[in-house]
Amino acid sequence: MSPMIKRNAGLGPHHALTVIVTAVIAAVVAYVVLGWLVGLVAFLIKTAVVLFVVVAAVALVLRWARRP
Repeated sequence: MSPMIKRNAGLGPHHALTVIVTAVIAAVVAYVVLGWLVGLVAFLIKTAVVLFVVVAAVALVLRWARRP
């Protein structure tokens, strides 16, 4: 077996570092994307709750105003 074939048989230290850096970058990107997604969902839920409260308040005021 020639030394060239034996040396390329496994991952070298630079390849392992590349894999680790790629995994860290992927984890950071996933964290940011999931954080953004959770924030967007929370914003939409809060907006829906506020709109529901406003509509309910207007309905109660209009119902009270119609009473003789």
